[in-house]
Amino acid sequence: MELRRSSIRKKKQQHFAWAAIIVLIACSSVTTFAAAKANQVIVKANFLNVRIGPSLSYETLTRVKRGETLTILSEKNQWYQVRLAGDKIGWVASWLINNDDANTSSNTVGVIKAPNTNVQKYPDNNSEVLGTLPQLQKVNIVYTQNDWSQILYNDTVGWIPNSELIITDKVARKINNNRDQNLNIRSVTTLQNNTKILAEPHTDAKVVAHITDQTTLQYLGKEGDFYKIKLNSGDTGYIASWLVSISNSKHPIKSAATKISEATIVIDPGHGGSDTGALTTNQKHYEKTYTLDTARRLQKQLQQAGANVILTRKGDSDMDLASRARLANKLNADVFISLHFDSTSDKSQATGITTYYYSEKKDQPLAQNIQRQFKHLALPSRGTRFGDFEVTRENEQPAILIEGGYLNNKKDYKQIANPAYRQKLADCILQGLMDYFK
Repeated sequence: MELRRSSIRKKKQQHFAWAAIIVLIACSSVTTFAAAKANQVIVKANFLNVRIGPSLSYETLTRVKRGETLTILSEKNQWYQVRLAGDKIGWVASWLINNDDANTSSNTVGVIKAPNTNVQKYPDNNSEVLGTLPQLQKVNIVYTQNDWSQILYNDTVGWIPNSELIITDKVARKINNNRDQNLNIRSVTTLQNNTKILAEPHTDAKVVAHITDQTTLQYLGKEGDFYKIKLNSGDTGYIASWLVSISNSKHPIKSAATKISEATIVIDPGHGGSDTGALTTNQKHYEKTYTLDTARRLQKQLQQAGANVILTRKGDSDMDLASRARLANKLNADVFISLHFDSTSDKSQATGITTYYYSEKKDQPLAQNIQRQFKHLALPSRGTRFGDFEVTRENEQPAILIEGGYLNNKKDYKQIANPAYRQKLADCILQGLMDYFK
């Protein structure tokens, strides 16, 4: 009996020992889990840049999304060194981890260095220009890639070279995108191409202008279902409220340039890509080639004079007519010039240079200043004329279309084919613009 009792006591002691061990292991596990959790953070920002070093000056290694867990290895100057999937090591800004602003990732503030800085659609100087920003304008930097920064721009994003920015360590304020608030309307933006501007606030009224989509206009008031707006030409009109978006931001009307170095000028090399334009008499050369060459020559001359110059196309690419006018409207350009070379149904029916305008008030003064300079060219001047072309008709900026001679006239083509003539044509346009801006 005593032996049996002793055996039972030993078993109880063993059971107690095993229970104690299990409790210790469990406590140890909890402690280890708690310690691990203490060295981890969950990203609450929509996106968070992970950089190769503890500063905004370092390049971005990758980006992590909301909900991802990061293991913290160390801390330096308010930056966390973290381990990522695949055992990659990087640094994140501690003050951005919990930033849940839906519109930014890094929320870094940048400052534009120079006047009329172009915002590109992609991180490439040859990509589409979305608009321009003035000197000292603050921007929200949401991403960096090599030598470019992606910024918030007009409800979308665009790219600016880092060389054009002063990148600060400041965190941008949260942007309020509540569309349900009552807006104090200050501007409207068209939603479709060929939007009609009416003389009176009803659908049967006379059409006074056509506007491309994404054009922002100054808001003056409301009558029924129509908004009264002001065009850059100074004319007023009415636009249907269902054809625009509204904003409480003022339409960025800039003062007219008084010299060419203050101007933003859009040069449109006619045609391009599959649209070859007119053919020469021998059917071997295309209008699109000569317009692009002339545009590049003019661009170089204007840039040397200090102007901000944008080409609607920089290579042999397709571009629809509405996009060309839209670009000038987006940039709030001071001048739009479309370059062409003409042709007739029969050879050698016409000769010379013609400058076309659409609006007498908005466009004709520009046409006259430039056409006057063509008296210095080898081909005769045909003067200025009204022309109903989409790139000028739907352009809110002062806009003209120049036909620099006839490709199917042997005399004209001999000049057009000569680079010296195309250079002289660019020189004359430059001089006309200098007179226009005086």
